[in-house]
Parts: sequence; structure tokens; C-alpha cells
Amino acid sequence: MRSRRVAESVILAVAFACLAGWFGAGPVPSEAQTRPSPIPAPLREILSKLDQGDSAGAEQLLAQNLPRVKGQLEALLGRIDQEFDDLGKYGAVSYKFGPGYQPLTEANRRYQKVFELYRQRARDENLFQRFEARRLRIEGADYTDRGEIACGEKLDWEEAQKFYQTALDRLEASFALAQETKDYRVMASAKNNIGSTLIRLAKPKEALQAYSEGLRYAEQLPGPLYKGLLRLNLGNTYVWVGEPDEALRHLNPALDLFKKMGRGTWIANALMTIGNAYLRQQKYANAWETLQLSLEIARQSKENRVYGRALLNLGMAGMQLQKKEALSLVQKGLEWYETDAGKEVYVPIEREVIRQDGLRLLSQMARQSGNQALAEKYHKEYLGSFGPDPDRYAALRQSPCFEIYQARPTSQYQAAP
Repeated sequence: MRSRRVAESVILAVAFACLAGWFGAGPVPSEAQTRPSPIPAPLREILSKLDQGDSAGAEQLLAQNLPRVKGQLEALLGRIDQEFDDLGKYGAVSYKFGPGYQPLTEANRRYQKVFELYRQRARDENLFQRFEARRLRIEGADYTDRGEIACGEKLDWEEAQKFYQTALDRLEASFALAQETKDYRVMASAKNNIGSTLIRLAKPKEALQAYSEGLRYAEQLPGPLYKGLLRLNLGNTYVWVGEPDEALRHLNPALDLFKKMGRGTWIANALMTIGNAYLRQQKYANAWETLQLSLEIARQSKENRVYGRALLNLGMAGMQLQKKEALSLVQKGLEWYETDAGKEVYVPIEREVIRQDGLRLLSQMARQSGNQALAEKYHKEYLGSFGPDPDRYAALRQSPCFEIYQARPTSQYQAAP
């Protein structure tokens, strides 16, 4: 019984491979790849005049080019969407999402002036509202990320809650504007991010509702992007709350979509979460096979988050199957968390709790193999992982900030009837 409890505690490392809801979409693009194309004239000149405070000149130029500028503003909305999605690609290699959301936020402040000017001149509320929906969505993502850092770095639940609530306010406002303009892409995206923020607040039932609603909107879009992401997040959540059968119902279609897209990091995420569902079902042979695939694809696509987490859970599956390499897999997983790559992709609280639970598991595995000296070595390292505070282990696990990193939510979860 104790063996199973320790094993489950290590699953916490992978219960949410895609916590934020804006995920690693492939190898991180180079600066040249992510640099947006120049804004064309006359929109470029209008923006420049607004930057200089020449509102009259900007309005005159807009009036002379109204139909042309409208087309360029439509294209700018697509540019904003692309930049938001491109930023998500950093999630595979940095929990701070590479350069962060500030550059997008600053660009949107600049763009807001020209959308407002166009609204006044052309009396076009639709275009302005669609822009505002995107601006608010990006702000919501930023505040969710700030909450993650407040919890994951400082264990500051009070500050994190403020960030998360602000994120929800922005995201709900984004969704309302997108719904008014029937912008299904932003509707699906906003609900996806709302669900991921609710997960951080340990509200899985509400998150499932948000993801499910977002999927209904995604189904009305032509591409597979949000169809796959929302299914992946539904699967992640159902694994977390201990409903693996329901998780697989969403994860297998998500995997098929990601394969069609050829997005390696999403494939690795989906495979890992499917492997976690098999662990929940105690189908250890299936978990072993699936997690091996996830590990290899994560290595190829540089999905650094999945790589370390898959190592740990592959080790757990191997332990249940009495594989001789199980202990070394867990060792490699713990070592990965302490590399420069591991420190970049995992928040400090996750690295700390994984080290503690991983050392407990290694001690147990060594003892079961008859290597008492190795078991004692890992047990001493486990005790030393608390530092000078003997209550550190309990304090971490009692903090609400720990909720999303454990095998199951500590709050009572009851599936909707």
C-alpha cells in the first residue's frame, strides 16, 4: 500500500503536462522566424503619426485610405493571433514563456489607438471589438502566467489568487466580446485559457465545463489547432481527477489531430498523458509502451518539460513491471530536473516536491531490490532535501500552490451527474 502511495505522488509531475493552456507547439522558433513582417503602408504611417501625437494627420490619412486600411487591420488581427500562438511555442523550453507577454501587450497598446480611430471614422464596432477580445485574451494569459510564477517560485498563494482572478476577469471579458462578434477562434481560445486558470485555482469541475464549452466552439473552426488543444486539456483534467477512461476518450482524438499537424511537442504531451491514464488504470504494459514513445518524441522535438516527466513515470511503470531499468529511469528523471534545461522549464516548487518524492521512491526501489546501502543513501538524501526546516515537506503539500502538482486534487472532486 505504501508503494502505491509513493508511486502516485510521483505522478504529480505529469498530471498537467500543459498547465497554461497555451502550449509548446514545436521547436522554439528562431528570432528570424518569429520576427513579424513589416506593417504595410498606409497603416504604418497612420501608426507613426499616432505615436507622434498627430491625431489629425492620422485621421486625414485614414480617411483617404479607409477601405485599404480596413483590409490591413483585418490582417493585423491575424498577425496578433499568430504572435500569440508563436509565443506559446516557448512553453516547451521555458515556464516563463520565453520573452513573456509584455512585448505583445505593448504592441496592442499601440494598435489600440488605430483601431479606436478606425471605429470612430468608419463607425465600425465589429472590428474594434474583435481587436479588444484579442487584447484582453493576451492580458488574461499574462496574469495567469504571473500567478503561476507567484505560486511556483514564492509559494505566495495570496498573490497568486489575485493574479488568477484578474486573469479570469480579462478572459471572461475577452470571451464576451468574441461571442458578440461570433469570433469562434477567440471564443475557443478564451475558454481554453479560462479552464487552465480555473485548474490553477483547483476548480476542476468548472475547468471541465470551460474546456467542454470551448471545444464546441472549436468544432466550428476549419483547422485542427483548438480542437486538439481543448481535447488535450480535457484529457489532462480527467487524468488529474482520477477518471482515466473519460480522459482517453478525449486524448486519443487529440493525438490523431496532432499527428496530422506534425507538431512534435503536442504529440509528446498527448502520448505522455495517455500513458498517465494507463497508469491510473493499472495497465502498466500499455503505459510503458506509450511513455517510451512520448520520451523519444519529446527528445526529438526538444519538449523539455515532457522529457523529464516522462522519465519519471516510465520508471514507475517499469517498477510495476519489474523492469531492471526502472530505477535508472527515475534517477535520470531526477537528474534532468536539476539540469539547466530542467530549471528553465519547471517552477521551483515542482522541482522541490519531485526531488523529495523521487528520492523516497528510489529508496524504496533500492530496498525492494535488496540493495540496502543504496536505499539508505537515497533515504539520507531525502531527509536532506528538507534543508534546515524539518516541516518543509508537510508545509509544501499543505499549500494551495501545491494542488496542481499532485496526483489528484486535494479538494473533494465529484463528477457532475
